[in-house]
Amino acid sequence: MRHFLVLATLLTSAAWAADVAPPRNVVNFEAQATREVANDLALATLFVELSDNDPARLAEKINVALAGALKQLKQYPTVQSGGTSFSTFPLYTPKSNKQEGWRSRGELRVSSKDFAAISKLIGELQKPSVSSAAMQLAEVRYAVSDELRSKAEEGLIEEGIAQFKRRAAVIQKSMSASDWKMMSMNVNTSSFRPEMRSMMMKNAVMMDSGSAPAPIEGGESRLQVNVNGSIQLAD
Repeated sequence: MRHFLVLATLLTSAAWAADVAPPRNVVNFEAQATREVANDLALATLFVELSDNDPARLAEKINVALAGALKQLKQYPTVQSGGTSFSTFPLYTPKSNKQEGWRSRGELRVSSKDFAAISKLIGELQKPSVSSAAMQLAEVRYAVSDELRSKAEEGLIEEGIAQFKRRAAVIQKSMSASDWKMMSMNVNTSSFRPEMRSMMMKNAVMMDSGSAPAPIEGGESRLQVNVNGSIQLAD
């Protein structure tokens, strides 16, 4: 008897659901808001790459170079360290394919909102010293800092929702509806940063003591907010 009651309840619920008509006059659409925001954060990757027959001696050379770079970094309080990394791989002769030594690479990542300071630091790290090898510049890239991005996105969200409401009013008028109400809404943010001209610094010649720091131009990133959802038009 209990099984019969459960089955009857399920059948009744299914029949009731089938009788419920889907919402009428529902329109799905989206709106966008974009803004060009100046990149206020520079991120650079520098590296030192050396070879040696003795892996322990090679590791020591890389460690000395990285330690020297970190020591110089401490002289720039407005430049932050993004950490270091270390990798080693064997070297083989082309003909006999026998191992002939080792090659290691150490990397240092730095970032700063102070473009002048990070530019000067990059120049100094590329100078060879008596105790260690010079660093080389792998890349410089730019971004919008989290603080600036959050502030800009708040304004864009307001603009995107306002644009969504304007489009809803246009749709209502075009469909000769008396009113509209919100059914659902999704808000998504994204950004686009074009290739930066400063990437030519990757192959920059190492500076001597009389050289001026290489100029850094951050450019802009395009922040975008997409607002999509659905409204229901009143008859």
